[in-house]
This record gives sequence, C-alpha cells and structure tokens, in this order.
Amino acid sequence: MMKPGCVIVAILLVLPLPLFAQGGDVTAELFDHVLDGRTLDLFPFLPKLHLVRGMTVDRLMLLLSAGIVYAAFAITFRRPSLKPRGAASALESLVLLVRDEMVYPVMGEEKGDKWVPFFTTLFLFLLVMNFLGLIPAFKTATGSITVTSALALVVLVLIFVTGIRSLGLGSFFRNLYPKGTVVPLGLFVAVLEFVGIFIRSVVLSLRIFANMFAGHLAILSFLVLMIVLNPFFAVVSLPFALFTYALEVLVALIQAVVFTLLSCIFIDMAGSAHEAPAEEKKEKE
Repeated sequence: MMKPGCVIVAILLVLPLPLFAQGGDVTAELFDHVLDGRTLDLFPFLPKLHLVRGMTVDRLMLLLSAGIVYAAFAITFRRPSLKPRGAASALESLVLLVRDEMVYPVMGEEKGDKWVPFFTTLFLFLLVMNFLGLIPAFKTATGSITVTSALALVVLVLIFVTGIRSLGLGSFFRNLYPKGTVVPLGLFVAVLEFVGIFIRSVVLSLRIFANMFAGHLAILSFLVLMIVLNPFFAVVSLPFALFTYALEVLVALIQAVVFTLLSCIFIDMAGSAHEAPAEEKKEKE
C-alpha cells in the first residue's frame, strides 16, 4: 500500500506538469491554475475540458462541494442508528464540533439550537471547498474573491434580518447609538457602528480568500522554480512545497472554523441589545 507521504509527493509533482505540457508564458499558466475560468485541466498532457456556457470552474466547484455535503449526509444517515460508526461517527463529531465549540458558547443553547443546522452546513461547505483545492484537477472556490464575497453577503443579510427581527427596525438602528453620550459623539459612534457591520463582512470575505489564494500560489511558485531555474532545483523547492502543502491542509481547516465562528459572533451581536450604563440602571431602580 502506498504511504500517505508518497501520495502527497506525487500530487505535488503532478501540479506543475501542465506548465510543461502547455509551454509558453509560465506566469500566465501559473495564474490560470488559481484563477477562475471556463476550462479545466483534468490531467497533464490531456486536452482541457471546456465547460458548458454559463458554467465556470468556481461554479462547478461550488456545485460539487454542495453535492458532496448533501450526499455525505444522505448516504451516511439513510439508516439512522443509536450508535453511529465509521463515516456517521465522523460526521457526528463535526456537527458536535460546530455545536459545542462555536454555536453554544456564543449564542447559548436555547438560541443556538435554531442556528446549528445553518452553521454546520456553512462549516462543512467551506471545509469541502477548501480541501477540494488541494487535489489536482480541482480548484479552490474559496480562492476566488467573488465566492467569498457572496458568502459574506449571505452573512451580512442574516445580520440585518436577525437584528431587525429580534429588536425591531427602529430598535435595531437605535441600538447602534450609545446611550448616555452627548449627541455629536453618539452620532459619530453610531455611524462607525453601522459602517463597521459592512467592514466586518468585507474582512470576513478577504480573510479566507487571501489565505486560500496565497497558499495555493505559494505551492505552485515553489514547484515552478524547477521549470524556470533547473529541474535539479527540486532538491530545494520540493521540500518547501511539501511543507507549504501540509500547512495548507491546516489552513483549510482553520479558515473554515474562523469564518463559521466569526459569522456566528456577528449574527449573535446583531440580535443582542446593548445594556444601559450602570448609572442609568440605578436611576430606574
């Protein structure tokens, strides 16, 4: 049986082969591997697969990731069991990870129960997309700013919907105004709070995009050195690529956790009213 280390080395050696096969501008081919397009390299030296009209590689990866998540649950739990084993046990562990380590600590059990399905789906969807990009012939959809922006936009909409449903339209915006402050300062803080809602969503999008895009670009850059400089440079570039690849596996998991956890925090903050200052509370008492 082939060892996992040999498989990883083989994967890394396969990644730059299209550059040999295609020839021409190495830089253009390098960015073509990480950017969205309408052609897919299934295997080196084979013709590129041209996607149908309206379909891009990123959209294909999105559909494939959604299909994998759906199929994993549909097939694994088609026969529910009180003692899950194998794949069912692994999926249950991931669900418990989201519920007990992300949702419950932030939202509490009563409110969190309603959000567990959404955040579990979001986490697994991101996780599958991130890991798909580590396999040759596939691309990381989260390495595209349009995909991560769309995900952040969903979170932004949920922030407003949750806040308005929990507090009411007027109270949601009044909640941005700090009580007990002079009007000029209060208005300034309220504007900052409102703009901050959008900034947090933008940062949410950029964080996962930058990490996934940069990681894949770094791996390919190390491997391309064997082409640009000398094949014998593999003695140096391959170990660096192996290290970056192993690091990227960890980054793929961490970024899925971070995106899900921050989304949970932002949505919970939107539906929570700010407490009145201590002096104001004493006066009311």
